Amino acid sequence: MAEPLGGALWRTPKAWALRRSRTGCPICRRRHPRDVVATLPASWVTAPRQAPLPGYVAVVAKQHVVEPFELPPSAGRAFWNDVMLVAKCVAELFSPVKMNYELHGNTVPHLHVHIYPRYRDDPYVGGPIDPRRATFARSREELLRIGRVIRNARSPRRRGRSPRR
Repeated sequence: MAEPLGGALWRTPKAWALRRSRTGCPICRRRHPRDVVATLPASWVTAPRQAPLPGYVAVVAKQHVVEPFELPPSAGRAFWNDVMLVAKCVAELFSPVKMNYELHGNTVPHLHVHIYPRYRDDPYVGGPIDPRRATFARSREELLRIGRVIRNARSPRRRGRSPRR
């Protein structure tokens, strides 16, 4: 029988407590999330092939916490710096009219932020994003490009110096 999703899991306190723990967390059990395209100081950036919108990514904390306030102050700053860096890269790559940020953890209670670039003609105009309603397929090349742009933004080349040989 399939495990209940989202809030349904909350109705089983033992199962929910296990899922909230590091040992029961699917991300921690794998030691990383699926579909990683970039690794940053405090997080992983994920981008699945099927996405609700072009440019969609999620930023997943490396440290297992459920709520952002559970991060120590320096780790919290590092995580939000990663989120802002990723959002800026996605905005520059995809030129959306607006960026949306969602933080839930109702199914996978491991801190992560969904970043949705919004477009004038996206299928969710006037309503919430429902990933079940529309799916955009992304090529391997597009996913590699997203990861490359994020990694390059994190470690810009030294200016004014010749490369080491």
